[in-house]
Amino acid sequence: MIEELSVQFPAKECCVALSVSRSGYYQWVGREQSVRAEANAELSKEIRRIYDEHKGRYGSPRITQQLRQEGVVCGENRVARLMRENEASRSTQEGVSATHDLAGSRSGAQPDQGARTECSRSSLGQ
Repeated sequence: MIEELSVQFPAKECCVALSVSRSGYYQWVGREQSVRAEANAELSKEIRRIYDEHKGRYGSPRITQQLRQEGVVCGENRVARLMRENEASRSTQEGVSATHDLAGSRSGAQPDQGARTECSRSSLGQ
């Protein structure tokens, strides 16, 4: 957040406004990426590769299975989280609808609800 605000305001003022010490902020900026973050970045590349190889048809269960076959140790929940974070899911791909159409909805024809109601009333002897 401070990095984004430092374009408009000095870092010193951003740190004061957010109650963060300047030394702490600069120490955080200079810190190397953690081992887990590096592993997640590498795993994300592998997930994207498998996802693209299968034309976006694989979800986290299949990708996890494929990774395990390749010798990568990971859990399905971790794969699912990384896919969400990297927006590698089918509904976010351009040109793919997240909703499903019903068979008759494209032509605009809808079933006659009144006829169905009448049938059920006549069958009850009313």
